[in-house]
Amino acid sequence: MLRSVLRQLYRRIRMNDKPLIVVGGCTGTGKSDLGIQVAKKFNGEVISADSMQIYKGLDIVTNKVTDEEMDGIPHHLMSFHDPVDSKYNITRFQEAALKVMEDIWARGKLPVIVGGTAYYVEGVIYCDNLVKAANAVTYLIKP
Repeated sequence: MLRSVLRQLYRRIRMNDKPLIVVGGCTGTGKSDLGIQVAKKFNGEVISADSMQIYKGLDIVTNKVTDEEMDGIPHHLMSFHDPVDSKYNITRFQEAALKVMEDIWARGKLPVIVGGTAYYVEGVIYCDNLVKAANAVTYLIKP
């Protein structure tokens, strides 16, 4: 059955000008492992869609894949943001993810979005339907 699914997936990838695979789901379901395997099989690179894995220094708490587990597959949008800065939002993620995707496609590779933050995934898949936060007023509650 898995072989049949992979054959169908491969056919659809070849037919699409800018193919994309999304691996999403609940915590602890093996998304990262599957994403890496898919990226290996289809010459891809992983884009993390996890709202917590963007932060530097929170590797254990967010269960980030190690360099060894990445098995040579490039990973994007992980460990780049300071957890003290609260100004990261869906709009910034969307802009960064779309830029990374264009770069991956330009190099003839397949973007594989992996993560459990559904709003991040939706921000990429339905990019024209996202309400921009540019004019939004942000209120921070300070203790």
